[in-house]
Amino acid sequence: MMKRYWFALFVLVFLFAGCSSAEKEEKQSAAPEKQAEEAETSVQPEEEYQPKEVKYYDIKDPGRELTDLEKEMLRYPGIYSGDKYDEEKVKETLDQLPDNLTPEQYADELKYLFTEDYHEELEPLLHFDPNVEVNIDRPDESVDAPVLKKAHFAILIDASGSMKAAAGNKTRMEAAKEAVLEFAEQVPEEATISMRVYGHKGSGSDADKNLSCSSSETFYNDTFDKGNFRSALEQVKPAGWTPIGLALEKVKGDIPEDADDVVVYVVSDGIETCGGDPVKAAKDLVSDEIETVVNIIGFDVDNEGQKLLKEVASAGNGEFMYVHSERDLKEYMRAQYEEIKRAWIKWKEEGKLQSIHTRQEKGLLAIDIKQNMIQKAIRERQRMEQAQLYLKQKFTEPGHPISEVFSMVSKYGSEKYNYASEEGSKAFRESTDSGVKQYKKFEEEGLKKIEEMDEKKNE
Repeated sequence: MMKRYWFALFVLVFLFAGCSSAEKEEKQSAAPEKQAEEAETSVQPEEEYQPKEVKYYDIKDPGRELTDLEKEMLRYPGIYSGDKYDEEKVKETLDQLPDNLTPEQYADELKYLFTEDYHEELEPLLHFDPNVEVNIDRPDESVDAPVLKKAHFAILIDASGSMKAAAGNKTRMEAAKEAVLEFAEQVPEEATISMRVYGHKGSGSDADKNLSCSSSETFYNDTFDKGNFRSALEQVKPAGWTPIGLALEKVKGDIPEDADDVVVYVVSDGIETCGGDPVKAAKDLVSDEIETVVNIIGFDVDNEGQKLLKEVASAGNGEFMYVHSERDLKEYMRAQYEEIKRAWIKWKEEGKLQSIHTRQEKGLLAIDIKQNMIQKAIRERQRMEQAQLYLKQKFTEPGHPISEVFSMVSKYGSEKYNYASEEGSKAFRESTDSGVKQYKKFEEEGLKKIEEMDEKKNE
């Protein structure tokens, strides 16, 4: 009986020991697997924040060092800027942002998403030239062409014996001289003027006809000098016959080679009396390369003479003016001054009109740039502020960094708004001021010249 008891006890101890050893081995074999599971389920460290790469436009020759704000406004537009904005996609993108960024990092993310494209306005604004410049050639005060590059005025004076005849209380020659001098005083300073006399030699007798009909001489050829011109004019004395055709042929030699436009004035009191062909001579004169106009001033001419002189003027692409007295002759010359006056009026009005037009063009450009930039700045700020509010509703824990972003993006947008407003207004103001100055210049100079012409007409 005792033997059975100890045998049973031995068996129990053996079994217990075997179980303990098996459990121990099982636990030991299971430990690596449990550790692997725990390693897999443990929290991994978060990846470090990587800021987005920012690119900027390049503006060539801005003329000065750009400010920090201007450099920032050259930044490439955000992926949801302008017409690319899509609210659903914006929310999806915002949902992907981590909750542990700094305020500056959140602001950079919003800039990356919503920054507008300002370089299309900024570049013309930086290169904006507010100066209004209007260049219109001033009238050179020539008679038949208000704008002449190289003008020459040739005056042909009839010195035939008939010019001794009375015209009022003076002789025809005296009246003609006064009118010629008065006209010469109005010739532009840069133009040249010549005085050719014909029929001034010999007398009106048949014996002196050949001498007189072959006489045509230049008494003056230079820019106008009143003293010298008057002295030359005083030497003209009425004497012989009337070789108008010869004078028109010889006047070619008085015209400077560099003259672009020529106006010939023939002062005569009669028809050709030397057998010449003044009509042909006038045609030949205007057929040359130099643009030439032949005007005839008939002084107290009879009907036959008027007919011939009209033909000469027509052949010379000019006009015939019949004058009966000194008064008529001066009136004709004053009409020429009126043409000069009208040229100055035209110059003044065209200059003013172009000043207004150019000023308006520049002003509208400045306003357009300003308004476009302001609209973009407003839109950009609104979208950034909306995105900040969306994230704030998502990251609700107290003191979260997203709360500080609102003021940052508001300031960012306001700086651009203020820049656009100030610089756009400055460009508009400067172009307006410059345009007003140009307008006044044409107004003042034009009025001064017009008054001068009126004074000369009424002397």
